[in-house]
Amino acid sequence: MKKTMFGLLALTASVGMAGDKLFLRSGTIDAKIEAMKYSGSNLASAEGTAEYIVQFKNIPTESDKASLKSRGLQIFKYLPDDAFIVRATSAQLTAVRRLATVNAVIAYSPFMKISPDFGALSIFTANQVENVVVKTFTNSDRARVINEIQAQSADNSIVKSDGNSILANIPQGNLLFVAGINGVEHIQPFVPMKLWDGVELMEGVVNPTTAPGDYSDITGVEDGTQIMNFAEAYKMGFTGKGQIAAYADTGLDSGDASTIHGDFSGALVKGYIHGMWSKSWGDPMGHGTHVAGSIVSRGKVSGAKIHGGAPDAGIVAQGMWSPTMENLTVPTELKTLFDQAYADGARVHSNSWGAPRNFGAYDNYAVQVDDYVWNHPDMLPVFAAGNSGVDQNKDGRIDSNSMSSPGTAKNCLTVGASENLNDHGGIQVAIGKLKAAATSWPAEPINGDFLSNNPNGLAMFSSRGPTLDGRTKPDVVAPGTNILSDKSQMEGASDMWGAYNKFYTYAGGTSMATPLTAGAALIAREKLQSMGVKVPSAALMKGLLMHTAVDIFPGQFGLVGAAKGQELLTPRPNSDEGYGRVDVSRVVGLPTQVMDEKEGVAQGESMAYQIKLETNMSKAWFTLVYTDAPATASAAKTLVNDIDLVVINPEGKELTLGDKVNNHEMVEINNAVPGVYKVLVKGQRIPQGKSGKQPFALLISAI
Repeated sequence: MKKTMFGLLALTASVGMAGDKLFLRSGTIDAKIEAMKYSGSNLASAEGTAEYIVQFKNIPTESDKASLKSRGLQIFKYLPDDAFIVRATSAQLTAVRRLATVNAVIAYSPFMKISPDFGALSIFTANQVENVVVKTFTNSDRARVINEIQAQSADNSIVKSDGNSILANIPQGNLLFVAGINGVEHIQPFVPMKLWDGVELMEGVVNPTTAPGDYSDITGVEDGTQIMNFAEAYKMGFTGKGQIAAYADTGLDSGDASTIHGDFSGALVKGYIHGMWSKSWGDPMGHGTHVAGSIVSRGKVSGAKIHGGAPDAGIVAQGMWSPTMENLTVPTELKTLFDQAYADGARVHSNSWGAPRNFGAYDNYAVQVDDYVWNHPDMLPVFAAGNSGVDQNKDGRIDSNSMSSPGTAKNCLTVGASENLNDHGGIQVAIGKLKAAATSWPAEPINGDFLSNNPNGLAMFSSRGPTLDGRTKPDVVAPGTNILSDKSQMEGASDMWGAYNKFYTYAGGTSMATPLTAGAALIAREKLQSMGVKVPSAALMKGLLMHTAVDIFPGQFGLVGAAKGQELLTPRPNSDEGYGRVDVSRVVGLPTQVMDEKEGVAQGESMAYQIKLETNMSKAWFTLVYTDAPATASAAKTLVNDIDLVVINPEGKELTLGDKVNNHEMVEINNAVPGVYKVLVKGQRIPQGKSGKQPFALLISAI
């Protein structure tokens, strides 16, 4: 593989003129017209500093940013198009407005900061108290903002705060005031997080299936690892050895290393308590133990018949279950979880929960995920897509736009649920017999289908994308129906989809697909290290799972057309299956060249590679994945840095998507002609790079 770097001197179209619009969730603004509302005096008349938006006439460069910093401005987040939210004084703003490169300077107004997820604010609901999350620009802003919130009205109450997040109860009539406080970046409704375990599907189900519980009926399909071809990795010696995952959930079994479930003997690295008013990281609910089992269970109790994806890896358990509240209590600052796990050596973090409303939104939780990975580029958070898939229009296809946050983040790996192939245990009835089917899945072919009868199908409950700004989500899918894993030994722990015996139980949901994928991520990391990549980036781990996934197009009902309920209308990538079902045998066995470019490419620059296809090869595919800078939750477009993948075939034809929405792209060539292929990664727009550059991962396979 040859690699070169050169400036895009001849490719001037890649560094185009900027627009004059600002794209915010609150609405699109013509920055020039907005700027005309203010004179030089009243735009920056306030004493001290405040937050403003500076938009440039062209795509901003490192030189433009340096110009702002040299004048004393503090730069925060990028806003599309070609603008930054900044903090400045009156004198500083006056100087900036005179710059020839600046298109407009406008106030970062309260209306821009309030999430549309509140709905229309009204004088008739002014006294209605909202539970809200207030995000400040910096941690040091938090105390001052809290003081101003409390001083404004006795009706405002602070529930808790951490980092630059404040959870508060605020009447709707006070939201504009709070949004107007200097230092406030964004305000959104607080949504309690939900486990994506699908236990509601069990309601009203009388399941006639019984199991002996002595493992004599176990065939290998039950734990979900067979469909994902983990066994091929084990044959090659990849079992997760030397790897550590963390997961934040309801806890782990007894919460005592000396009495823990036998399947976790030797696996536990550390346990932490995050449940409100909880005194243990034990699992009185059961969900977390099941999740942990799918990641790292040794399978000792079952004689290795039921085990996790990476049975030799370590696990960090972060218990978030509050017995008092009987619910998850997720920290306001996700960094609390990530930092703790990172310090213990975890480089994969599994999360089977999310927000059950405001679907597709890139909110403050998604921003936090992106921010953490941007600053810790070797940490891969894995999030469940959600269980909100429904067919409300009764056309026999699952509706789009049900993706949950934080799975809407750009830099995590978001996992949807495909079907396991398991005809015994768990829920073995037609979907139409489920209580929720009448309103959620009333039409054929879904209504008459079963939950785990076709591994090329998707679970009907699995949340679909895209996100509100059009990004493809989920990223991949994995088996998430009738999965057998460990049962918490604590009294009262849930049997979920049905107990197999006192040590194991069945469950389903994107909750179950996610930890299996986290196990696959550990295997992927182990494989990459064996290839000489000592510290694989999250982008490379994520990219390897996406690159080697199996496209399950057209889905379980075949090429019958949309009118007859065809499950997948287009090949991958799409917002039903993402890049496909995770296949661990391909992760470890597919000939793949990987480039983990940790310095990356600058704006107006390109990196070039070459690959030669021999005459016996007919297919080649190229995948670009990168960890993007965090956007602001106020933005309507969330891609900050834009780099493109271009493949030039031996005949000189350029193949490219020119994607301006996602931080991943794939060029897939079937019936490829033999010869030398040139691969370019182009830095198109990089306003928030690392030292002006965007790191990336590139993966190339040919067969």
